[in-house]
Amino acid sequence: MKKKQAIKDVLYGSMLEMSHNRNYFYRSQVGTKYCHWTDEGKEAIIHVVEDMFRGLQIIHQAELKEEAKRQTMDALK
Repeated sequence: MKKKQAIKDVLYGSMLEMSHNRNYFYRSQVGTKYCHWTDEGKEAIIHVVEDMFRGLQIIHQAELKEEAKRQTMDALK
């Protein structure tokens, strides 16, 4: 579970940091209603999310494998 939280934290941190970069995010002085991701920012978000999702898939597969091992050991007891 700690690995999942770490992935979430990295995703949150990445998004927050990208939102401070003018190339990725337009921050309007008028109000948040006028703020938006640039095209370059949207591409960066997709890239980050895809990478994070790959990490989540690896974690999920490892959890499934561990659960299968646990169930097998329990059945053998």
